[in-house]
Amino acid sequence: MVLIEDHECGVCYERYSRSKHVPRVLFCNHTFCSPCLETMAKQRGGMLSVRCPLCRQVSCVRHGLTLEEALWVNSRLWNCISEAQEQEVKEEDLEEEENCEEERRSAGAETEFPIQWLRPSSHHDRLRLRLPGFLRRMIVPRQSQERIVPGYNV
Repeated sequence: MVLIEDHECGVCYERYSRSKHVPRVLFCNHTFCSPCLETMAKQRGGMLSVRCPLCRQVSCVRHGLTLEEALWVNSRLWNCISEAQEQEVKEEDLEEEENCEEERRSAGAETEFPIQWLRPSSHHDRLRLRLPGFLRRMIVPRQSQERIVPGYNV
């Protein structure tokens, strides 16, 4: 059984968007985001090929075409992406950047590491720790800080 959120990429668990994580359909009809497909693509004999992580079928793109030119956008998912979701994704990215900057500042004051170790060289290099959507919905709010010790709390 595969647990995949319909509006999230099955590889990176990022929500599909109209700008960054565009949903593209492989020839086997499975959908993944453009960045993941670019990462999985391999050059073989002058052709670009992507092996589907679900069914292992290989989708080949003829010489001279990029993945974006050869693979269709999943229009069903594209139409489900609302402007509100796009705004939410942008706000999450902005908040994440602010948190990273704050962590870098505090880490710089506490450690002796060279500053280039603390700063990613580009936007794509930063560490992204996000839970898949189906796990984010399962997280329950923290309850009281009461400590339960077996045998003593009766």
